[in-house]
Amino acid sequence: MNLQINIGGFLLFLATALAAQPDSVLLDKNFQFEDGIYLSFEEFRGNAPALGWDEVDAQVVSNMQSFSAQAAYIRHKGGSALPLDSIWGFSLNGLPFVRLPDTATASSAMVFAGLRVRGRICYYTYETQETQMVEIAAYNPLTGRPFRRGWVPRTQTLVRERMLHFETGKIQPFGRATLQAWIEDDAQLWRTVSELTEAEAAEKLFKCLLIYDDRNQVLVPQRD
Repeated sequence: MNLQINIGGFLLFLATALAAQPDSVLLDKNFQFEDGIYLSFEEFRGNAPALGWDEVDAQVVSNMQSFSAQAAYIRHKGGSALPLDSIWGFSLNGLPFVRLPDTATASSAMVFAGLRVRGRICYYTYETQETQMVEIAAYNPLTGRPFRRGWVPRTQTLVRERMLHFETGKIQPFGRATLQAWIEDDAQLWRTVSELTEAEAAEKLFKCLLIYDDRNQVLVPQRD
């Protein structure tokens, strides 16, 4: 009799504990994260923002088509501003944005990149301006030979590609070597990527990332 009571009590406790836990659902392109401010990767992974948008005053401009956003400030409502380097990211209309490094300064807006791919391996891009010294020459129109050379700065826009591992929070540049290191648990796909030529890799590497996410799914808590 006592054993039956104990078992019944344990089952009741287990059912209560399970009911209190948020449901976990598949993380894919259709999953919508809880809107709000994430101060850490752990909060993002748990789909539990530290602050809701109703708890802060913020000046945020986002472009959902280019997966980019800028924040002039984010501060507690009626209080002090959040330290610029304390914000890991945020979610807006279900789309998560990651704060880019070296953009949280007192004199400029924080820049964020939206996750274009959500899964075990997430993917995002952003643009950066890079200045390089380029040699130019002035040519003699009669001889076609250069008679003066010099170096001048040229600024160009570069697109950076990044991967975010949803289970570890690690961020790495997107490329063959880094992707292979992250897909070692999928031997067949790892072998496929290793056998790609340079031309094939440029064309098919992103598709291989999508295939990995489809075959190696991950769950995320679904909040009410």
